[in-house]
Amino acid sequence: MSKTLVRWAGTKTRFVVESGSGHSAEIDEPPLLGDDSGMRPTEMLLSALGGCSGVNAVLLLKKHRQRFSALAVAVSGEQAEAWPRAFTSIEIEFQITWEDGFQPDPELVEKALQMACEVYCPVHATLSAGTSLSHRLQKG
Repeated sequence: MSKTLVRWAGTKTRFVVESGSGHSAEIDEPPLLGDDSGMRPTEMLLSALGGCSGVNAVLLLKKHRQRFSALAVAVSGEQAEAWPRAFTSIEIEFQITWEDGFQPDPELVEKALQMACEVYCPVHATLSAGTSLSHRLQKG
């Protein structure tokens, strides 16, 4: 089971995220609520999707011998106007720079990107299929 601990940093809306793998990140809100010292939670969600899809895209493009020199994943999401401002749509755009002189195979590239998102990315699977969520208060 994957786990994180999100701990309030003691000021306004700043939180420190500690992952089970030993890494950390900061979450905050813009002024007036916070000090703008970290990403918004919604930005972290989009970043998780982009990172997950990107890691798999790199691995699959290399497997299919599609030689690239740079790869970025731009993720954008439309949110409802009413609270809780859930995402109503999310788009993933792969930005790939190919090695000089290399001609990518469009079918292999499309297959690799489709699989990166829809087959191998658990974040994509979670967002597209829905997940049972619950909350509780720790006793004691």
